[in-house]
Amino acid sequence: MRLSTQYMFQHNIDSLSKAMNTGNDIAMRLSAGQKLLTPSDDPSGAAQAIIYQNSLASMQQFDTARIYAKNALELEDNTLSSLGNILTKSLSEKIVAGGNGAYSNADRQALATELQGIRDNMMDLANTKNSSGRYIFSGYNTATRPYQPDGTYVGGDTPATQIVADSTEMQTGHLGSDVFMSGSGDDLFAALDKAIAALNTPINDGDDAARQALKDTLDAVNVSVKKGIDNLGRVQAEVGTNLQQIDALDMSSATQQINVESRLQETVGSDYNTFITLIGQSKMTEFSLNSSMMVFQTMQKMNIFNM
Repeated sequence: MRLSTQYMFQHNIDSLSKAMNTGNDIAMRLSAGQKLLTPSDDPSGAAQAIIYQNSLASMQQFDTARIYAKNALELEDNTLSSLGNILTKSLSEKIVAGGNGAYSNADRQALATELQGIRDNMMDLANTKNSSGRYIFSGYNTATRPYQPDGTYVGGDTPATQIVADSTEMQTGHLGSDVFMSGSGDDLFAALDKAIAALNTPINDGDDAARQALKDTLDAVNVSVKKGIDNLGRVQAEVGTNLQQIDALDMSSATQQINVESRLQETVGSDYNTFITLIGQSKMTEFSLNSSMMVFQTMQKMNIFNM
């Protein structure tokens, strides 16, 4: 069967056009860094890619939520540590010493002044704000100053929480009433106020009843302080546990994200193996195009085409 000159010419033109289109298509995919450019390239793959992308977006939202939760917990932990430096054994010893019969009225007043300074520091810690100017011990009522000067708690009654992972909600702060045992029989502010008032009350020489009353008051305050120290340890343990859980969730999330990102890359063809394959196809297409052009140039020089 004879092939017409026109057929051979057109066939070569078609080969050149096909090679150029293939080369341009591969170049576009290499430039985009992935094989899948439009849903029509692979409808099922495109649908799966959307699922992976949504999963990654959800993980990243939880990552951000954990950052906020961790910042809140770390600030509370630092504040509680400062409070722990105040509620120490030495504070208990000072309170007990106030009932010592060898103390004069002036000595007791000096101790009362020292306890007042401690109380003021406690009040500052109780009304701690975060970097956004929100009170950390007011629960969800972050705009409300939790403690009034007289030691009354007026903050919220619901601790702040944060969803830090799928189906995982975490408490990110404690109420001031829980930390300082406000309203209970061992209210720390009320206890210190009793001690300060008792120490500021002069006692006449020989008034054994007044001295015993002072000692009883200070002993009761000391009991409350010790309970406050125990309670502080419990609260700090809860904060520490939550911080550890956040670290564990961060590690788990990082592993999951690597897995999902790997699957997404394989689905859209942006993984290493697919990229190498595209480069190989690009080289083959370039070779095919050059070969077709050489054939076409040769055909143009043939006499049959010049006639």
